[in-house]
Amino acid sequence: MKRATLKEVAKLAGVSTATVSNALNGTKYVSEEVMDKIQAAIQELNYQPNIVAKSLRVQESRIIGLLISDIANPFLTLVVRGIEEELAKSNYNILLCNTDSSVEKERKYLEVLIGKRVDGLIVSSAGNTGDYFRSLDKSGVPIVFLNRCPEFMNSDVIMTNNIQGAYSATEHLIRHGYGRIAVITGPSSISTGKDRLIGYKRALEDYSVTLSDELVKEGMFTIQSGYDKMKELMEQETKPDAVFICNNSMTLGAYKYLKESGISIPDQIAVLGYDDPDWADIVDPPITTVRQPAYQLGVQAASLMLARIKDRQVKREIMYMDTTLIIRRSCGCKVDQQFPDASDQLRDVLSSL
Repeated sequence: MKRATLKEVAKLAGVSTATVSNALNGTKYVSEEVMDKIQAAIQELNYQPNIVAKSLRVQESRIIGLLISDIANPFLTLVVRGIEEELAKSNYNILLCNTDSSVEKERKYLEVLIGKRVDGLIVSSAGNTGDYFRSLDKSGVPIVFLNRCPEFMNSDVIMTNNIQGAYSATEHLIRHGYGRIAVITGPSSISTGKDRLIGYKRALEDYSVTLSDELVKEGMFTIQSGYDKMKELMEQETKPDAVFICNNSMTLGAYKYLKESGISIPDQIAVLGYDDPDWADIVDPPITTVRQPAYQLGVQAASLMLARIKDRQVKREIMYMDTTLIIRRSCGCKVDQQFPDASDQLRDVLSSL
């Protein structure tokens, strides 16, 4: 079916093409009577404005490219919702790309998005690809990094304080009395994997708990990787009595292995996860987790992008949002058990992270 044109709308409404254009874009006053005629013609012809052509004329597309690593991850689903709803308030749309944490897919999508003349990019980076992103500076497209940021990038960044979140998780297990605390973390080449491992190690050091390399398992942020790394931990000679798992997908995989193997949680091993997905308080036992403010992260990422589009000269913004430890029974806590507040000295340590 042939697409209706602006000229055909103008002819049917009995006005000039310039009047139709002014009515659609709000560039000049159009009377209510004429506006009604134009709207009637648009509906009768099912006219759809050519957004691409318009973006070339006005040098904006009202589209933000959004690259994330895994749309199936419940944490990222909430982040995307926050971004989408905040941008919609300013009449911006998103073009969502799922990279599967593949640097190659990320680069291909970036080329496509730049070619489509998006007004900005919000990126949860697939890896340490700072050199590639720096090469995009000449495109003039503003970039906001979300949750994962390549090193040494001079762009806006919004993320949670991953070091603090991992520290509080490890500290909680230490104060329970566990002495062989393992960690299952993501790739150290990704900022979230690196920072959560730093928080884990720092808590062990501050509490004079010996770090054992056998208890540190680096994998991918996937269900299968969580399963495999948990299996490695439980089949090796030095077995942990507690494990901190650094994202919700890995936690699900690790839980699956422990359940299949008949290993009791927390009697044989305590478990503390990350991201606090909806299922965390449904499984048995419910999982103690580090909660990230996922929706608010998305809202702030969108706000940073809108501010950057409005003024390209403003100073680079780096924002950290706090995490919250959600205590349930997988760590060994009773429902009504409460730990005393940390000492002033410990609070000073946390505030310096």
